[in-house]
Amino acid sequence: MEPGFQAIVDCMVDAGWARGEVMRSLRRLIAADNMTQKENAKVEIELAITRASRPL
Repeated sequence: MEPGFQAIVDCMVDAGWARGEVMRSLRRLIAADNMTQKENAKVEIELAITRASRPL
């Protein structure tokens, strides 16, 4: 994974981003992905409860 990560960083730096800006942006993307995963898990639980409570 590290070569892929480094390639992303290199592309962003080559495009004119400052390295600190790259790192902050990647941290924000990771945080957003974590939040999305948590919210998706909540929805899946709610769907499972709803499906389980349906009459047959």
